[in-house]
Amino acid sequence: MQIKILSDELASRIAAGEVVERPASVVKELVENSLDAGSTRVDVKVIGGGVKSILVIDNGMGIPPEQITTAFERFATSKIDESSDLISIPTLGFRGEALPSIASVARVAVVSMSVGASYGAKYNVDFGEAGPVGKIGTPQGTRIEVTDLFKNTPARLKFLGSSGRELSRVQSVLATLALVNPDVAFNLVADGRERLRTTGSGKLIDSMAGIYGEKIADQMIPLESDASGAFAVDGLVSSPSLTRANRTYITISVNGRYIQSRRLSYAIEQAYHGFLPDRRFPLALLRIRTPLEDVDPNVHPAKAEVRFLREDLVFSIVQRAIRGVLSVSAPIHEIGSSTTVASYGSTGTREVRISSRQGSLVEKSDPVLKTVQTKSSEIEDDIASKFYQSGPTPREALPVLRVIGQTHETYIVAEGPEGLYLIDQHAAHERVTFELVKHRYDNGGSEYQSLLEPLTVDLSPGLMTTAQEHQEDLNKVGWRFEEFGKSSLILRSVPGPLSAKVSADGAAEVLVEVLDELALGGSGDTWNHRLIATIACHASVRAGQVLSIDDCKNLVRQLEGAVRPNTCPHGRPTIVRLRVNDLEREFKRR
Repeated sequence: MQIKILSDELASRIAAGEVVERPASVVKELVENSLDAGSTRVDVKVIGGGVKSILVIDNGMGIPPEQITTAFERFATSKIDESSDLISIPTLGFRGEALPSIASVARVAVVSMSVGASYGAKYNVDFGEAGPVGKIGTPQGTRIEVTDLFKNTPARLKFLGSSGRELSRVQSVLATLALVNPDVAFNLVADGRERLRTTGSGKLIDSMAGIYGEKIADQMIPLESDASGAFAVDGLVSSPSLTRANRTYITISVNGRYIQSRRLSYAIEQAYHGFLPDRRFPLALLRIRTPLEDVDPNVHPAKAEVRFLREDLVFSIVQRAIRGVLSVSAPIHEIGSSTTVASYGSTGTREVRISSRQGSLVEKSDPVLKTVQTKSSEIEDDIASKFYQSGPTPREALPVLRVIGQTHETYIVAEGPEGLYLIDQHAAHERVTFELVKHRYDNGGSEYQSLLEPLTVDLSPGLMTTAQEHQEDLNKVGWRFEEFGKSSLILRSVPGPLSAKVSADGAAEVLVEVLDELALGGSGDTWNHRLIATIACHASVRAGQVLSIDDCKNLVRQLEGAVRPNTCPHGRPTIVRLRVNDLEREFKRR
């Protein structure tokens, strides 16, 4: 075939394929234009999932009558000019492709009144064929109706989903825009039925309530930003007790633009590491602010992705901000309710003496293990003392509890403010052990126990490489070994906390499990967490183990001194509460 230039009509229809995939794409482009026009109210009405009709009405600045035809020309835009560098773009759209692309695959009728104009203008474009411009009396703002979408491209039409499915996508797009623009009132009506409404109050929590409901909004934790910084993040993140099975409830905007970013989504997930169980995801609404010149929005046809000049810095800011607020606000789970109880706060302090040894809760039974401390008891006690002093006081982390006893050889029963508390003895001890080992790890201290007889551990070639790469970190937590041949290690010591709970062979199995975890990869913080969490899990008391009342009290006191006492390192709750009000209601006292 000969090389030739495409007609304007065909070129427009091809370009439309990049911008207009389905009705939701049309809604996104039109509503973003409304937002760029300074609208404080946007009403959207759709029929047949948006295929039959999409109507968007705003109260923005409007289009001047003499410019209304130009708005439908390809590459026409008011948002950039020849002096623009295509990087420092403050608006949501700038390509100048949306309106002509939509008009090439649908019938478009626009009515607009610009600021200061004495009359409005009306203009129709049917599948690329422009009509005359007329005068009309209308309120300030713009009204655009799109009908018969893809009627002239039946191949594209047949790839759309059902009306319900397309409506779901429209609702999702509008919900996202409403979440990141709390100062704009949004309304969506589908086939005569209202589907979405936000107030435009300017408060993120109100937008969250309008989209997800008051119950979910009440469980969100505010994330405050530093207004003075060039890089900042604010928004709302969910309590660890409020989770979803996928990532679709994570909403991120950068400089007011909604984006999709796997890396930033990963930053959010990593911030929750240790607070949530595996394969559960938080709800989050994040607004990130960066210098405009640090973000390139011109990397995706639908403007859904951006490129950061300093991506690692943004990743770190997001992760630290969320992690910090979760550490302070992690709640106590309640029995029989999806709601949570806020952490207790008090200016009071109370001294709690906690030994750096965890042996009072476990039995030493393996004669092969012999304790050899790498540091003196005084130094180890000093490390533990600094660890507990660095966290919140007991009254700030957990309520003061009075231990009653143990039930089902698994749960410690205690009473405290406003109710009855059940503590999972394994999860609680796992949290205490994890934080103590991690503190020693972070501060260069370690505790190991030498084996009376060195043990040979056989590894697969892949795990052998992992052991070599992470030998220094494994040494820091107490595993001392040397290579023996091509695929074996000579294990000479194990982490101190493990010695009281597992045999030498068992400790070797834990090492293999740790190496499997490390082989999964991830950031240094992630695999350090997995490394220490695995040790803590195997070193902790188990369900089914009988504890004396003194052991129960000792464990609860240690949990009160933990920095993050409400979940184990794997995200399971350590403690749940049954409120007095619930008890009284069940016993018909109220």
